[in-house]
Amino acid sequence: MITCLDIENTFANGDNMPYGGENMLVSCGYLTNTNEQGYLCFYHVDQQPTRNNAGILQNILYRTHLLIGHNIKYDLQWLLACGFQYAGEVWDTMGIEYLLARGLHRDISLAASCKRRNVSEKKSHIFDEFIKSGRGIDEMPWDKLVEYGEQDVKSTYELAYVQAEMLDIELEKWANETNH
Repeated sequence: MITCLDIENTFANGDNMPYGGENMLVSCGYLTNTNEQGYLCFYHVDQQPTRNNAGILQNILYRTHLLIGHNIKYDLQWLLACGFQYAGEVWDTMGIEYLLARGLHRDISLAASCKRRNVSEKKSHIFDEFIKSGRGIDEMPWDKLVEYGEQDVKSTYELAYVQAEMLDIELEKWANETNH
């Protein structure tokens, strides 16, 4: 199975890493090539954690052969620090954009990459407007966080497939071959 995911986390004292003990995993959105989709709450001021959130996410990770994300090493770092396990292959859309730039200085953010590759764009305005108010991602209204997060996952998923096509790679075939 191919899974695209994206996590959101708190930023305590200017630090966004999971190791200091102050930051929390807020949410994780995922979309698979088998049409499974979800947005899980782990920590939010106004939303109860999704029932069995860790079990649901770990089940997805166990069945995943190829994990897609934009700067996926960051998401994986968080997941591993939170006790999740993943041993499959990764497709980092940010890393692929860097390689496709062939040494040229380009903006390789998800928003810029989606625009350049003509895929559905992330909803940065939702995130940007809220963060400018000085509040944390865990305080964003849950429905807005879900809207933002689900679109991030969709955009990243579409970007990965466009990149694979540019590189003449069939992701499903590649994921199955690397799994054996």
